[in-house]
Formats: sequence, C-alpha cells, structure tokens
Amino acid sequence: MTSVSVGGLVACAVRRARGALDTVTGAADALTRVLIGAVLDRIDLDALVSRVDAERIAERIDVNRIAERVDVNRVADRVDVDAVIARIDLVGLTRDVLNEIDLGRIVRDTGGGMTADTVDGIRLLGQRGDRSVNRFADRLLRRAAAAQDDGAGPPERGPR
Repeated sequence: MTSVSVGGLVACAVRRARGALDTVTGAADALTRVLIGAVLDRIDLDALVSRVDAERIAERIDVNRIAERVDVNRVADRVDVDAVIARIDLVGLTRDVLNEIDLGRIVRDTGGGMTADTVDGIRLLGQRGDRSVNRFADRLLRRAAAAQDDGAGPPERGPR
C-alpha cells in the first residue's frame, strides 16, 4: 500500500467513526429524553416540592445583586399608570388629608387674623382722619389745641 492510500483509509475510518459517534450520541440523547419523561411522569411533583426548604433557598439569594440588575425604567414603562390611578380612592384620600391637617381651622385662623388686621387698619385710618379734620377745624375757628397731637394715632396693639 502506498502512503496516499493509507491516509485515505485513515480519513475514511475517522469519518465513519465520527458518523457512528454522532449516531450513538443522537440515540443517547433520544433515550435520555424518553427516560427523563418517563421518570417525570411517575414523580409526584407536589410531594417533591413539599420537601423543598424554601426558607433555606431564600436565605441563599442575594437580593441586592438581583436588584442591581433590575432596569427600573423598563419596569416603569410597563406599568399602566391609568389603571393604578383608577384603583386609588382619591375622594377618600383627599378627605383623610384634609381631616389630618384640619384645613377648616387653618382657614378660620388665617381669615380671622386678616379680618382683624384689616379692621384695625381701617380704624387707625379713621382716627387719623378725625384728628386731621379736628386740627383743620381748630385752625379755621382759631381755637387753641387742648393737647399736642402728633397724628401718629394710638399705640399699636401687641400680638394676639
């Protein structure tokens, strides 16, 4: 035999061996699938799951590492905001907030303070106007002023 014919024979044998190996591998894969399917058909999955210690598994999970991989924007894009809002009791929530901050009292206190300040301001302007008219009348009638009046009005009231 020549070297070319020996090389050809070896190459042919390798091809046949590879083909046989592929056939055996395919048959083994098919047999494995059939056997696994048969085993799974006979297993009571509920009984198997009941034997699993879920707390032990949960202890081994690194939640922080999982959270770092979550794309919050992608999750938010999938949220139906209108559906979330539709589930909120806005009237009840508003009522609870108003009760908590006692808005009625705030309006009464604020309005009352503003009203009192306005009345005091108008009263002060009236008093100053009265004094001005009195001084003008005193000059016209050439009366001597009973007391010196600087026109400043009564002293300001302190805080209530």
